Amino acid sequence: KQWYQRRVRGDTGEIKSEVREQINQKVAEWREEGKAEIVPGVLFVDEVHMLDIECFSYLNRALEHDMAPVLIMATNRGITKIRGTSYVSPHGIPIDLLDRLLIIATTPYTERDTKQILSIRCEEED
Repeated sequence: KQWYQRRVRGDTGEIKSEVREQINQKVAEWREEGKAEIVPGVLFVDEVHMLDIECFSYLNRALEHDMAPVLIMATNRGITKIRGTSYVSPHGIPIDLLDRLLIIATTPYTERDTKQILSIRCEEED
């Protein structure tokens, strides 16, 4: 119900540009004074196929920023529909973003690997 009421009022939940500008000015001021340092981080998105086209658009823009985070995305989907569109794509990720990614395929641990991992963990926990 609240979601519907916000949409009817036109409230998208986004930060207003004036507030965003004030924050940017304050952060810039603190950086100049040596009170703050901006450090890029890591953004991990699991079930990335659940994002819609607007989210992918935002991520694409964020990756172009000079303080872009390392982006790690995970999904278990093959060819699937990109939410918010009628297009299908590998992993449900738009092609323009997919072209910028390094895809690392993973496989389940073998029984031997699992035993070795548990053995190491048991030694460390002692």
